[in-house]
Amino acid sequence: MGLLNATAADPRELIDKHGEALTDGETVYFVYKTVRDYIAFTNWRVLYINVQGLTGSKREYLTVPYRSITAFSIETAGTFDLDAELSIYLSGHDGIEFKVGRNTDVRGLQSFLAQRLDR
Repeated sequence: MGLLNATAADPRELIDKHGEALTDGETVYFVYKTVRDYIAFTNWRVLYINVQGLTGSKREYLTVPYRSITAFSIETAGTFDLDAELSIYLSGHDGIEFKVGRNTDVRGLQSFLAQRLDR
């Protein structure tokens, strides 16, 4: 997946719009949204929702189990840089890269991913 410019979103927004993609007992911890797409970090997986088409009725749901993540990197925003960047490297699939605003809790996301990958 290419580089997405995302902003932090409320997990309830994802649940309201795409709750059918979640399983019973799945908890959403972090959500980032582009214009129409979402990337969510749950207790079980990374869920990327790619909304397609003119009306947005066509959707692709990509599930990435944490065990498929081989590495990740987070680059924080600098003095003149407005965005932080996150790259997730996957075994057997293209990686996921996206940018988030400088006020995003990248430390919390980094800690969360480190805990998930440690299992």
